[in-house]
Amino acid sequence: MKKKVLVFAPFFTPSVKGGGPIISTKNLIENLSEKIDFYVLTSDRDLGDSLPFSDITRNTWTKIGNAQVMYVNPKTITVNRLSGIMASMPFDFFYLNSFFDFRFSILPMLTKKKYKEIKGQLVVAPRGEFSPGALQLKAMKKNVYIKIYKQLKIHDSIIWHATAESEKKDITAVFGNNLTIRVANNLTANYSDLIYEKDIVKKAKTANFIFISRITTKKNLHQALEFLSRVEGNVHFSVYGPIEDVEYWKKCQKIIESFPPTIKVEYKGILTHEEIIPTFKKHHFFLFPTLGENYGHVISEALIGGCPVIISDQTPWRELENLQVGWDISLDQENEFVSTIQKCVNMDSENYNVLSRSAFEYGKAQANRVEDIESTYLLFQ
Repeated sequence: MKKKVLVFAPFFTPSVKGGGPIISTKNLIENLSEKIDFYVLTSDRDLGDSLPFSDITRNTWTKIGNAQVMYVNPKTITVNRLSGIMASMPFDFFYLNSFFDFRFSILPMLTKKKYKEIKGQLVVAPRGEFSPGALQLKAMKKNVYIKIYKQLKIHDSIIWHATAESEKKDITAVFGNNLTIRVANNLTANYSDLIYEKDIVKKAKTANFIFISRITTKKNLHQALEFLSRVEGNVHFSVYGPIEDVEYWKKCQKIIESFPPTIKVEYKGILTHEEIIPTFKKHHFFLFPTLGENYGHVISEALIGGCPVIISDQTPWRELENLQVGWDISLDQENEFVSTIQKCVNMDSENYNVLSRSAFEYGKAQANRVEDIESTYLLFQ
């Protein structure tokens, strides 16, 4: 008999603003649905929206792709309501896509603690929330949550899903070594049939950079702009993603206004998931000095789009320069970031084409490896 897994996802398709966890959930289901029956409890509206989606059925299970999905108004989620949903069928596992999300993680954990008749096992994927950079954001509030969970000993009964050895270390740094932590890389879409396609000219002293992510402090767009301000040459920087933090975006706009005519920055709105890889194919380099990612689906998608990456060292994507697919640089090494960006601007067509093809081949090789699918399946055994 197939096991039943209830996934708590703050956002799920048709959401386009919720970021990488949407893709993580979708890929989890697509890769394992032949072996597991998935149910998804999710918000009936997109990130930051006051109104629900117009084309969904709410408050009941609806077949979406290979899963049963229930869309609910997040404000209606309470411990009492969750107890009814979690006990409505014999779920074997409850998979949480966050540790700190109040309604889709904290309340389900408290519900499981309160109602002993709910037998399913909790599996928590913190999605990079315990990285040093992420913990610095709203640190006081997060420390309170962590202290409460340690006192209630909820963390002791959890299976933790770390998507890299580095994330495993981050989790143990917070909760200690007496934990059940299983490491399984995030799964991707199936790219096995893709071929290299990159129809963009690269001229020396000219480069098109791109940023695709939520516009918030953690994703570090402002520092990316600071790096660009120190670069010489003709630069075009396309920025895509939902403006989650309006005040942070105003701070970014202020530095954009100070740029010389040789550096052009354009905010181009929000992309659907289907538009992301084709958009990467139209740009030279992905500039993403994030404060922390447990995986970074957008990094994988940049590589598949033949777009070499310039990222921080706060992701599992490491040793990229040695692999000739990009660069991962410490955020403390600002001069190294600037010199690398300058190197990219100066790069000629011949060298760029070699780097771009190498990025594609590496991204494709890292996608949906058999061992990653198997280790993810073992999370639910």
